[in-house]
Amino acid sequence: MGKRTTTPKTGRGAAATGVRKPPREQETLDQDTSDSAQEAEREIEESHEEYAEDAEITDRQAKDMQERRENVVDNLKEEGLEIEEDHIYGSVMQGTMTGPMDEDSDVDVLVVLDAEEHEQWAKDENGPRNALNAVKRKLEKKYPNQEVYVDRNVVAVKFSDFTVEVAPAFRYSDVRNPDPPSKSAMFGFTQENPRDGYAIPDTYGGQSWVGTNPRKFQSMYDAVNQNNEGNLQKVAVSAKKWNEENGKPVNSYHMVMMAYKYFQNDAPANASTHEHMSNFMKKLPQYVHEKTKEPVYEERIDRGMSRKEKRKAAQKAWKASKKIEEAERLKEEGKTQEAKEKYREVYGDGFR
Repeated sequence: MGKRTTTPKTGRGAAATGVRKPPREQETLDQDTSDSAQEAEREIEESHEEYAEDAEITDRQAKDMQERRENVVDNLKEEGLEIEEDHIYGSVMQGTMTGPMDEDSDVDVLVVLDAEEHEQWAKDENGPRNALNAVKRKLEKKYPNQEVYVDRNVVAVKFSDFTVEVAPAFRYSDVRNPDPPSKSAMFGFTQENPRDGYAIPDTYGGQSWVGTNPRKFQSMYDAVNQNNEGNLQKVAVSAKKWNEENGKPVNSYHMVMMAYKYFQNDAPANASTHEHMSNFMKKLPQYVHEKTKEPVYEERIDRGMSRKEKRKAAQKAWKASKKIEEAERLKEEGKTQEAKEKYREVYGDGFR
């Protein structure tokens, strides 16, 4: 801190009397204030980095997920499903799975079915729903003590430590009348044919097969993340943690897609981790109201949200953005601990 001036007996300070500090003393005061703000900036950045790192699952948990996935796939094969290949996709593959894990944490598994063996699902009008119901019955038989249910385009098996969500899929070209990729999405495929991806069932508001290509999206995600020094992953996992702390006003995949959108369209160059996190949270109310699309086939991620749900989610995001603005003001004033407390109101007790 800078030196304090002696208050005259009249009770009026040096500023009030119009007396300026000697140049050397004023320079020292300015430097002290600047150093305090710089120290706050450094500490706040460290806190954001640690928060993002601590929010991720452990290597042991990731291994447990891989083993459980293999067990689920093996059980489906034993029950007569002809599976050509299977993949973990979503948050585990992207590195945005958050901990501590519980039964509401989910690992996404794509099981690609043989279209000749299971033609009735690939080609029939009611194929998407019938495929989901068939997978559900098979998993209920193998896991009689677990809750098994259909959730839009997956069959979920809820264990005590996390949930496995199985998406039955076919190759995109093998299913009946799949929703076509948008024209703009077609231009995103260079040497690849968009029909070389997969189709999964979508039972929201009816039923259809919709395109997905986890491997292509992962390559796109990795490129954006690397171009931004790993900050896409840090922002995505931190935003997901905020989402969980606030009752999940949007689903986890939607949140990751909004983080991806931020780095594609709005992220400033050379920003720090905490600057990106703060900028994203300030943009989040706007993003919630806008359309959010899966970047490969440009399927709408947000179409399952009602206007009321969007307003509620945007309101929570807006309140968080106001607290972040206050935290930034305190940081710039060099009030490190007060700034951290305000950030903690946003991100929860895991922010230190």
